[in-house]
Amino acid sequence: MNSRNRCLQLMLACVFGLCLIPVAGCRTKIADLKTPSGTYSAYREAREKGDFQAIFDLLVTQVRDQISVTNRNFLEASRLIQTGFPSAMRQQALADLGPAEVREAQAPADYYAALCRLGSSGMEVSLSVAERWSAEVKTIREDPPGSGKYLVSPMSGAVVELFREEDGRVHMVPARRDLSLIGREYTRSFERLEAVRDALKTMGNGNGGARGPTVRSP
Repeated sequence: MNSRNRCLQLMLACVFGLCLIPVAGCRTKIADLKTPSGTYSAYREAREKGDFQAIFDLLVTQVRDQISVTNRNFLEASRLIQTGFPSAMRQQALADLGPAEVREAQAPADYYAALCRLGSSGMEVSLSVAERWSAEVKTIREDPPGSGKYLVSPMSGAVVELFREEDGRVHMVPARRDLSLIGREYTRSFERLEAVRDALKTMGNGNGGARGPTVRSP
């Protein structure tokens, strides 16, 4: 019995040891977000995983702030419509805010993901999800030197812009088309929210005066 037990223990030890070998070898290298190449690498990894929260966190602060305010405004407008509009008017009023996937996103990263997914399906409201980021990097240069602005040239030939912020980290700058869309939706979110509030006032609904801490357009 003792001999059998020793053999069994030895087999278990060997199996356990073999199981640990691939685990130890699979440690993922964490990208250094204080370098342009690290940020580029982090984006590619997040995109492959479909991790839009990670992608959102890589965006420059100004863009993240705009997306956050836009998301908050649309959520507030949607809430006011759902609670204050007559049932016969709700469907059209909600449609005026935009596609359901966008207006119902519960967090900024979810809102950003909804825009990107709509873009991949060819709908009107869309973001490119920076297809140019998918290729291997060819060159990285700071332009002009000392500015903190980096131009990454992938093998695809499409230039990618990065920017070093005060936190020392290098962040993504969306493509110009995407920046334009984000800016338009930011402005439109204020316009739609005000239109909803005005409609509630006209209908004599008390909810029209229940204004939350929504950030107003400068």
